[in-house]
Amino acid sequence: MGKHVLLGICLLLVCWHTAFATQGNLHAELEQVLKQRAYYVRQKEARIDSLKQELSLSANDIERIRLYNSIYEEYYTFRFDSAMQYVDKLEEEAIRLSDASYYNLSVIYRSVLLSTSGYFSESIENLQKVDRQVLDTAQWIKYYAAYEWAYSVWAEYSNDKVYAPLYYQKEMLYQDSLINMLPKESPLYSYWKGEHLYRRQRYAEAEVCYKKALEGQPVNMRLYAMATYGLALVYAHTNDWEQYESFLIRAAISDQVCPLKENMALQELALYIFNHRGEDIEDANRYLNYSMEDALFYNNRLRMIEIAQKIPSIVTSYQEMNRLKNERLQKSLICISLLFIGLVISLVYIYRQVRLLHKQKDILAEMNRELQRLNKMLVDTNHTREDYVSLFMDLCAAYINKLNKYQELVKRKVKAKQTDDLLKLANATRLSETDAKEFFLNFDTAFLNLYPGFIEAFNALLREGEEIRPKKGEVLNTELRIFALIRMGIKDSSKIATLLFYSPQTIYNHRSVVKGRAKQREDFEKQVENICTII
Repeated sequence: MGKHVLLGICLLLVCWHTAFATQGNLHAELEQVLKQRAYYVRQKEARIDSLKQELSLSANDIERIRLYNSIYEEYYTFRFDSAMQYVDKLEEEAIRLSDASYYNLSVIYRSVLLSTSGYFSESIENLQKVDRQVLDTAQWIKYYAAYEWAYSVWAEYSNDKVYAPLYYQKEMLYQDSLINMLPKESPLYSYWKGEHLYRRQRYAEAEVCYKKALEGQPVNMRLYAMATYGLALVYAHTNDWEQYESFLIRAAISDQVCPLKENMALQELALYIFNHRGEDIEDANRYLNYSMEDALFYNNRLRMIEIAQKIPSIVTSYQEMNRLKNERLQKSLICISLLFIGLVISLVYIYRQVRLLHKQKDILAEMNRELQRLNKMLVDTNHTREDYVSLFMDLCAAYINKLNKYQELVKRKVKAKQTDDLLKLANATRLSETDAKEFFLNFDTAFLNLYPGFIEAFNALLREGEEIRPKKGEVLNTELRIFALIRMGIKDSSKIATLLFYSPQTIYNHRSVVKGRAKQREDFEKQVENICTII
């Protein structure tokens, strides 16, 4: 016994899971179809345009009146104004050709459109124009269906206890007549039989008929949409809400795929979601908007009134939901804004600290580079000093050696009593030419090692074309040596004359000539003193 109960529970769970998955798949399919609404409309319009193209090329009266009929059948659940326009053309052509059959069809079509748009009494009056003597079976079916539709929507629109029952009674009478005219093996017979049974509240039998009507029907056929909607109404009356929703979705999918702009399923689905799944009110609002779009596109006055009556409650709830969402969003935005401000302040502080660190790092790097440069300069200076100490020692050794030789020479001259020779030697006022050249070469080399850019910097102080440059084989010439000594702080002409073995007047003359070439004569020697930096 326990095993059977367990098995039953398992089967129930499997069935529930399968149904739930199927429902989810149907919703996903509906959403996909709704995204392609424009595509299905373009397909429909392409079919209509093709028929219109045939009509424009047709010269045959019979073919033209047939095309008017075909275009109407495309339009009558798609666009009211266009359908009525082609009913007018069909009627005019039928009158012109004295074609009683197509004339009757135009009258029936006009009646269906008048009923759909809320002109019920006009629809009934119009049907009285039909010449029933010439109706064939197909036309009798359309004739009874037009009466059934007129009283059905009239009763639905009246929705009272006085007139509505009378209209429903007449609807049932014409429904009986319609069913009797239909072939019993046809899907349309099964559908109308299901409608008849549904009106008599025989829901189980109606379900069987609707399902039989659905057999083999593709989703893009109007009969599929009609039968699935009928089944949804049956399940609503038997409180099978899961099946009700499932078949409403199927009907809504078919309405979109056909496409049928004169539809009910989507707005009923919107109301069902609103009443049973408040958390999905956004979907309900969207579906109802689609329904209103379809009604406006079709220009169905009656359907627009129906939707307008259903919209306020959904819209009000949707607005309330949006208000609550907006309040939560505002609070969230305030929190996020405060956090953002804090984040910005933190980022600014961090950025400033990072910049400060970078500046300090740059300063340290610059100081490090400067220290390295100074260190290199110190090393180079030490090397230079060592070089010049070595040079100085070499010069001292050379002159000590010369002094020793000179002393030995004097001793020999004294011992040999060659006083005249000594007198001549003492009266000599200049170094030998070789000694002078050696002295100048050492001085020039040492100076330019200390001030490597001296010549260029010195010439930059002179006027263009007045520059002084050493000749080939010279390191410095006399003018450059004079101002080299001035750069080294020796400004007195007599001291310069002594060092360069010239008279003070000669040195003065050289200084005057060079100053005459200067860009700024008055400050020239001061500028020379500031030339270069010792390496």
